[in-house]
Amino acid sequence: MINFIKYLSALALPVLLLGCSSGSHVVTGQQMPELEVEQVTIFEQAPVFDYKVVGTVKASSDNGFTEESRKEKATQELKEQAAKIGANGVILDEVTQLSFRRLGTGVGVSANSSGGLGTSIGSSFSFPTTEAKGTAIYYEADLVK
Repeated sequence: MINFIKYLSALALPVLLLGCSSGSHVVTGQQMPELEVEQVTIFEQAPVFDYKVVGTVKASSDNGFTEESRKEKATQELKEQAAKIGANGVILDEVTQLSFRRLGTGVGVSANSSGGLGTSIGSSFSFPTTEAKGTAIYYEADLVK
């Protein structure tokens, strides 16, 4: 039984440490053909050249031990979402650091007719999370230097 617990712990630990990223997109303009993620550029502010708004993208990440690493993962997810709808740029609208968005505890008590009594206590939490939102855009890359 102890070996089983060690084995299960060894499998679960990497999943807990790695966390995950997730994202979504909404097309509000004309969807373009899907692009490679490497073709998507992140803009901290709206560019001065002409572009078309394709949609909005959102991402969150609890992957990483620092704010910067979580922001990097969320930004990468924004690029992936933008590429799916054919946007080659994302204007960052908002980046929010949330600390311990999910926190839960539980206590249970049970009794049976033969006089047995059982109790249990459990808790869970998540690493801090970074959420990012942006405007997915398309611009003529060959016109921009």
